[in-house]
Amino acid sequence: MAEDKRDLRWRGPFILFLLAVRELLRPVAYWHVFYVFERDVARQPLPEPYSKGKRENVEVRVYTRERDVDQAKTAVAAMGELSPEEINTRLNRGDAVAVARVAGEPVGYGWLSLSTGVVELAFGITWIVRAHEAVRYGNFVLPNWRGRGIQSFVNAAVNAYARDLGIARTLASISTLNTQSMSLAKHSRTATTMKLVLVHIRGLNWTIHRASGAPFESRFIKPV
Repeated sequence: MAEDKRDLRWRGPFILFLLAVRELLRPVAYWHVFYVFERDVARQPLPEPYSKGKRENVEVRVYTRERDVDQAKTAVAAMGELSPEEINTRLNRGDAVAVARVAGEPVGYGWLSLSTGVVELAFGITWIVRAHEAVRYGNFVLPNWRGRGIQSFVNAAVNAYARDLGIARTLASISTLNTQSMSLAKHSRTATTMKLVLVHIRGLNWTIHRASGAPFESRFIKPV
């Protein structure tokens, strides 16, 4: 997905330089550097949402295919990031989505999946999700609402929902170039379990991976 110009105000000069270099090399190779996080939702207190500056009146509701699915589809589609087909796929396989609203209007969302081998990290690499685990993924906030703590409300709702299901740990990944999300993870003291570098060579259709902190195979599946 192309970088929204309204996002650039949140990036420092070095991050902007790295983004520019990555786009320049896109025809030949593309790369990601992720941190993998785990939160023990069974034993640790859940982090409270926060807002920088004026606190917004944010309401978050979690939807599933059994719980007001049509409302979920309408709200997520209205934000324009996902196609209706992709929304249907995620809900039909049992994923949940937390939708944040301000004054009744949807402003952001985040997904939760209990299924292994279906949530893609990048380049066809998918998450391993074990019993009593769930992966948080696909967070999105409308550009005009970024930097106002919306994602912290979404994460709090998703973690609380997972805990209510009896999930012990939620997993998530954040790109090192996503400075806002990295700041939120630091604020909430979420444990880092892995650093993962992925480089995809387009002409050869090769993906090189280097993991530190834990073995790659302990958490991810490469495409066949």
